[in-house]
Amino acid sequence: MPDCGALRNDPELVNCHMTTGIHRSEYRSRERKKEIQMTFGAVSRSLRFFGIWKLSFVAVLFASNSLLAQSGPTYYVSTSGNDSNPGTLAEPWLTIQHAANTATAGATVYVFGGVYNQSINFPNSGTASAPITFESYPGQTAAIDGTGLSASGIQGLVNIINQSYVTISGFEIRNYTTSNSNATPSGIWITGYGAGVRILNNLVHNITTTSEANGNAFGISAYGTSQTPITQLVISGNEVYQLKTGQSESVNVDGNVTHFRITNNLIHDNDNIGIDAIGYEGVGPVGYDEAMYGEISGNTIYNISGIANAGEGNEYDADGLYCDGCAYVTFERNVIFQVDYGIETTSENQVCQENGTEWSGGNTGSGTAGTGKHPCYGRYATVRNNLFYKANSCGNSIGGYAAATSRGGGSNGGGSSYHDVFVNNTLYDNGTQPGNASEGTPSGEFQIQYQVGKDQGNIYENNLVYAGSPNIWIHSYVPCGSSYPCPPATLNWNLYYSVAGYQEGTSILWGDVSRYTSFANWQSATGEDAESLNADPLFVDLGDTPPNFDTTPSSPAVGAGGASLTCSVGWCDPKGSSPNSIYGSTDLLGDPRMTNGSIDIGAYQRTGISNTLTVNLTAGTDILEPNQATTLRVAVSAIPGGAGVPSGTVDFMLGSNLLAKQTLLPTSATTSAASMPISASQLAQGANTITAVYSGNSIAPCCSPSEPPGGGIPVPVYPSATSAPITVTVTQ
Repeated sequence: MPDCGALRNDPELVNCHMTTGIHRSEYRSRERKKEIQMTFGAVSRSLRFFGIWKLSFVAVLFASNSLLAQSGPTYYVSTSGNDSNPGTLAEPWLTIQHAANTATAGATVYVFGGVYNQSINFPNSGTASAPITFESYPGQTAAIDGTGLSASGIQGLVNIINQSYVTISGFEIRNYTTSNSNATPSGIWITGYGAGVRILNNLVHNITTTSEANGNAFGISAYGTSQTPITQLVISGNEVYQLKTGQSESVNVDGNVTHFRITNNLIHDNDNIGIDAIGYEGVGPVGYDEAMYGEISGNTIYNISGIANAGEGNEYDADGLYCDGCAYVTFERNVIFQVDYGIETTSENQVCQENGTEWSGGNTGSGTAGTGKHPCYGRYATVRNNLFYKANSCGNSIGGYAAATSRGGGSNGGGSSYHDVFVNNTLYDNGTQPGNASEGTPSGEFQIQYQVGKDQGNIYENNLVYAGSPNIWIHSYVPCGSSYPCPPATLNWNLYYSVAGYQEGTSILWGDVSRYTSFANWQSATGEDAESLNADPLFVDLGDTPPNFDTTPSSPAVGAGGASLTCSVGWCDPKGSSPNSIYGSTDLLGDPRMTNGSIDIGAYQRTGISNTLTVNLTAGTDILEPNQATTLRVAVSAIPGGAGVPSGTVDFMLGSNLLAKQTLLPTSATTSAASMPISASQLAQGANTITAVYSGNSIAPCCSPSEPPGGGIPVPVYPSATSAPITVTVTQ
C-alpha cells in the first residue's frame, strides 16, 4: 500500500446594509453522519428553440478485436445461465455475485444484457498489473436493479469494501429505494481502504430515500475509514441522475480518500449536492479525515437543488461542486448550471484546535475550538477554467456559512476557506431565484461568508463576471474584524459587467460595506481589483441555444488577464496536467491557456467560436470478410459547450433499418461517445450504407418549488443530427 505519511505531506497545517437574507441553512449540517457512522460497522462486517448550428460529420472505420485482450481468465454471466456452469461463453453463470465470489486477480467478467435483481459484494482484490474487471458485454447493457430489495445500514447495489484494483464498467445501476430513515441505499458503495478501484461509464439512477427529512441515499459514494486510505480511485464517464438523497450527495468522497479523480461525469436532476469532497466529519480516523489530493474535472452538472428536499429544509442550498473540508483538490473544466450554488469551498465542521489539528472524535467529539488562522478549512482548492451560470442562489462561495463559536462542533458551519484560488472562471446570471426568508435569497456571483480575512490567503483572479437581475457582483456580508481583518480575499484582473450597470449598495458589498459610488471608487477605496475591468465582455451570442459564452476577438477580456500567480499561493498538482502553473495548461475546451504569453479573462482562450455540433463515426475497416467483425464508434462534440456534454442516444442505421440504439456517455465536459460491435453476418454481401443519428437532447428549466429537479418540461438545447453515410463492404 502507499505510504500514508507521504500522502499527508502538508505544506502547512492545513489543516448588513444589503439584507439579502439567509445564505446557508442549519439543514446543511448533515445530521446524517450520526446514523451513517452508527450503521457503518455493521455494514463493514457483513459487508429554448434551436439556434443556428454548423453540423459536420466525419465517418471512418477501424478494426478491433471482439473483446479486449486479458491477462487472466474470462468469465460470462447471463440471465439464462446457471451458477453450476463453468462460466464460459457457451455455459455462463446466472448471478453476478457468483462471478464476484469466483473472480480473482486478472479475471474479466462480461455480463450479458438483462436485469439482475441483486445487491452484489465484491470480496476479492486484483493487483495493479492484473485488476479484476466487471463490465457489460460489448454492445449490451446489464442492469443491476434494486426493485424490491431492502437496504440495511449503508448498502449499495455494488459494494466494494476493503478491496483494491476492481473495475466496474458499463452497467445500469438503478431503482434502489427505502422508506427507512436508518437505512442508506447507494448505487455504488466503496468503503474502508484500498487502491485502484475504477467506476467507469455506468448509468446510475433512481436511488432514493422517501424519508428525506432525516434519511440519506447516495449515487456513488466512497468512505475512507482507515489510516490506510482509499487511493487512486477513479470515477469517470458515468451519468448519475434522478436521485433523492435526503441529507446526502449524488457523488462523494469522504474521509481518508487520497489521489482520486472524478472526471467526465454527467450529473443532473438530483435534489442535493452534485459532487462533494468531504473532510472533518469523523468518517476517517483523526488526522486521516480529509478527502485530499484530487482532481474533479470535465464534469457537466445541472438541475441540482434542495428546494423540494426536506432534508435540506426545502432551500436553495445544494452545490453543484463542493469542497467541504477537502484539501489539495483541483476543480477544472467543469460546466455547472441551474444548481443552487455553482461551487463552494469551505468546511462545515469546526472541530479543529488552535494548531489546526482535528480534535479526538472528529465530528462527534469535543475539544478547544480553534479560530483565527487555523480552524478546519476547505484548503488549497484550485478552481479554474470552469463555466458557472444561472445558479439559483450563488455562483462561487467561500467561507463558513455561520460564525465560529467558542465551543466549536460538527456541522455548525464554523469552518472556512484557506488558500483557495479561483482563476479564469466564467460566471453568468447567478442568483436567478428570488427566494424568501425560508428558501434563502440570492447572493449573486461571488459570495464571501464567515472566518475569512487576509491571513486566509484566498484569491480571485482572471474571472469573467456577468451579473444578472440581482446585479450582485461581490457579496462579502460579514464585517472585517481583529480576528479576520480585511481583505476577505485578494481580487485582481477580473472583468465585471451587468446590463443594469454598477449600482451603489447592490453590486458590491465588501466586509459589510457597500458605500462605493462607482466601480472606480471601489477600486481606489479598497485597493482591490486594481487591474480589473468594468466592461461588456462581448460574448459571442447569449441569445443562441445554448447560450454561447465564448468571447469575440474584440472583447476587452482578450489578453487582459494576469499571469503572475505562482503555485506557492495555492495548489498545483505535481502529478497533474499543470504542475507549474496555477492557471492550468488548457482552457475549458482543452486549448492552450496562454496565447503568445498572454492569458484571456474567463474560461475560454480561443475566441469567436460559433455553436458547432460535430458527430464523428469511426471504426476499423471499410472491408470485412465473411467471418470478420469490427466496432463502430461515435463521438458527439458541442463547441463551445454552453449546455455541457451532449447527452441522449445514437441510432446506428443500416439504410433505414436500426442496427442498435446506444446511450451516449461523457468523455469530457463537451464530448460524449457510444459504440457498437458489428459483424459481417449482420450485413449483406457487397456495399452497405451506415449512418449514425444523434437524438439531440433537452433540459428542463430548474429550479423552483413548482419546477424542482426532474419536474420541469424539457426544452431542446442540442439538435438532432444525422451523419454523412459511410460504406462498409462485405466480400464474398
